[in-house]
Amino acid sequence: MTTQEAGKVQKQAPCETPMEKLILEDEFLTVDRLVPFKEDAARRSLEQTLTEIEELMRENRWEDIIAMVYPVDVKLPAVVRHGLEVRVRSKAAFALGQIGRFDDAIEELAESLKKEPDSFHLHSSLAYTAYNSLFASQNRQVFLSGKAKTERVELAHRHFKATQALKPDGITNFYREGMLFKKIEDKTIQALPLFETAVANWDGLNTEQQAARHQERKNFIKALYQLSSALLELGKPKQALIQLKRCLGEDKESNHLSMVFKYYALGKINFQLNCFKDARDALLFAGRCRSKEPADFVYELLARTCLAMDDTEKALDAVSKIPENFRRPYFRWTEADVLCARKDFDGAIRALSHSLERDHRSRHKTLIRLVKIEYLLQNYDTAMGHAEAASAFFMEKWGDVYDHGLFWQAVCAFRMEDRAKARQLAQELQDRNPRYPKLDRLTSALDLKRMQLGEGGATDE
Repeated sequence: MTTQEAGKVQKQAPCETPMEKLILEDEFLTVDRLVPFKEDAARRSLEQTLTEIEELMRENRWEDIIAMVYPVDVKLPAVVRHGLEVRVRSKAAFALGQIGRFDDAIEELAESLKKEPDSFHLHSSLAYTAYNSLFASQNRQVFLSGKAKTERVELAHRHFKATQALKPDGITNFYREGMLFKKIEDKTIQALPLFETAVANWDGLNTEQQAARHQERKNFIKALYQLSSALLELGKPKQALIQLKRCLGEDKESNHLSMVFKYYALGKINFQLNCFKDARDALLFAGRCRSKEPADFVYELLARTCLAMDDTEKALDAVSKIPENFRRPYFRWTEADVLCARKDFDGAIRALSHSLERDHRSRHKTLIRLVKIEYLLQNYDTAMGHAEAASAFFMEKWGDVYDHGLFWQAVCAFRMEDRAKARQLAQELQDRNPRYPKLDRLTSALDLKRMQLGEGGATDE
């Protein structure tokens, strides 16, 4: 480069004044903020936008809210430039969550937390959005599985823990994390202390505090209900009954929970306690409280309760309360039990056959019920066919050997005098599950038969 060319380059370079060298912009102050009317204008724009959002929220106009403010960086650049966007991002996230755009909602809340990392409201909103997305996935409204689902569960837990640390006397976020463990992860043991904490925290508030936080009372009542359910699931029906009775009392006026579900739960607990009369009365009341939708789970348990009381007529009456087309597989199983108790084996076979037509998940259980009926009727060949079908379905669906299928194939083979096959199947089950109920009886019967044949100078080999 010539001296002349170097001079031209120096002339083109921007000149930096001594004052510009001293400027340092940071999170506390920028040059823009030295001219306050710009920030004031942004604040006015923000408040006006928030007012409009509130009006739209009252009418559940979520799409209109999103159209107005999302993406926030594009729709409200001045608000973002002055660092005022957290509240509007939170509102946008709520609207996005309401229409099932959970990923976008989570992104907005995560962005807001960068600015306000200790915000209880933002942690709570993000936890709730992640939690909501998991329930939506469970209800097949959105798709979440595998690694994405695992990460979403972890995200919800992380932010629930943050809210609990920021507000340890809360109710809602302890209740919701309990539901996450119980309903999404099927971890009732981990859920139990969270429901207990939610209830204890409400009980720890005085009358004035409970009045001020009345919005959390609903989740306190729901926590009582879920606490009762968890205790029952963990084999503690007496403790479950105490909590449910309290739930019934606390919710007597408010009815935050459906009467059908509360009295069904009461029936279920009393059934486990073998208090069948109390169970029957609770279930009959639950049935009277039901809406237009058939409460099949109520009448299914009522039928089993009546069976336990040896009242097959009332059990059949309970079954008849549900129209044929609403009878799900588990209901058909109880229907078949009722019919078998009444010695109507053909009717039981028909009921289970109807179940097979729509059962794509628990078909193996229906088939084993058919095995047992056909076995009792000495139709061993038909029973064997059902047992083989149950094993094949289980292997196809779950990729494993079905112990019940093995056992009943072995028993049927024994009754059909195919003792070689019976021993082979029994040995396979012995290797897998040596404590399988009545397997020892089958092997003893096979050994006895071998001895008898040996005494007669013949074998079955």
